[in-house]
Amino acid sequence: MRQRAAVSVVLGAVVGLAAVACGGGGGGSTAGSAITFAAPVSQTGAFGQAEGLYTLQGYKFCVQTLNSKGGISFGGQSHQVNLVTQDDQSTAATSAQIVDGYNDKGYKLILSPYGSAGTLAVAPVVERNGQVMVDSNGADTAIFTHGYKETFAVLSPSSTYVTTIIDALAALSPAPKTVAVIAASDGFSQHAAEQGVKEAQSKGMTILPSASAYTSSTKVNANVTDVSSALIAIKGTKPDVIIISAHLNEAVAAVKQASELGVKPALGFAATVAPPTPAFISALGNSSEGVLGSTQWVPEISASDSLFGNAKDFLNNFTNTFGWSPSQYPYQAADAAAGCEALSLAIQKAGSTDPAKVRDALAGLQADTFYGHIQFDSTGMNTNKPMYVIQVQNAAFVTIYPSNLATKQAVWPGLK
Repeated sequence: MRQRAAVSVVLGAVVGLAAVACGGGGGGSTAGSAITFAAPVSQTGAFGQAEGLYTLQGYKFCVQTLNSKGGISFGGQSHQVNLVTQDDQSTAATSAQIVDGYNDKGYKLILSPYGSAGTLAVAPVVERNGQVMVDSNGADTAIFTHGYKETFAVLSPSSTYVTTIIDALAALSPAPKTVAVIAASDGFSQHAAEQGVKEAQSKGMTILPSASAYTSSTKVNANVTDVSSALIAIKGTKPDVIIISAHLNEAVAAVKQASELGVKPALGFAATVAPPTPAFISALGNSSEGVLGSTQWVPEISASDSLFGNAKDFLNNFTNTFGWSPSQYPYQAADAAAGCEALSLAIQKAGSTDPAKVRDALAGLQADTFYGHIQFDSTGMNTNKPMYVIQVQNAAFVTIYPSNLATKQAVWPGLK
């Protein structure tokens, strides 16, 4: 499968009486009116071939699963769900315009675009329009510093992306002593790098060429395919590990160009976002081997719910539906499905699709799901959710951190 979705998509299921009568949670309830979830999702542009596609597939899978189990039940009726999407072309301003247009059509229940920049642009629109949004793939904590009351994020915040990698590195034997950090210029990547540098220093690691390099000499523009300037700045320092705080394009470029420029970290590479995606392996082939990546979700977690089953059930059913390998799965799809599920749980809890009531239900939501525990703090973040680290081994994702979830040990030069 893996085909790019059309520019505009409306996904829904026919409301069949048999499905409603037999669906999970539907009981003997009657068929109610359909509920619309609306999302601007990148289908072209920088995120269209990978991250946006994964997000769209996660939303689709959630809606399909909801409808196959009778939809969302409240007030003695079961309501099927329609998913309306439009291509934001990986442009934040376009995401905001689309959501404003959704409001004109009466679509008040919003699922976020892919990425922090798009979500940050959409949040004030949602606030102004009296819509409500569940954010599945925008982790930058800057989204939650403006006092917005209508945006809720199921994923761990940006502060944990590089710090989790550092914690995994510190657990190795021997642990690396020196680390270089390449960071893209977007807010998410810079904040993740900043927090990661602090964590590395607290673990006794030295940052090369300097602790502020990620803001200057090793800072690169977002979504570029040339990061040679950062690699040249690093080359003479010979760090144990190079960490890329960025997205797919920059991470792929860093690994490729490092080989071309003769930049060889003693242990290897790690990156946020990119390594635990099928596109990273397909873009790099053998060069992806051994790269570590922080991820929002792994199928080894002990978590389950009545909609998707446990984490491994979700993995198997999702990959079977969209044609991915269970050993190369896009975690962004799990993020998206979790966001969609949180919105459905809030509607059921509120007993209404009124956005103000759904907003209040989200604010008080405490749910254990296939994705882990979802509970929002006063800013709308799911701050207690942990992150994990995988490594690419034999063209597959293996969980290596934390140790209680590890399926294999990390394999890097110099490890005992």
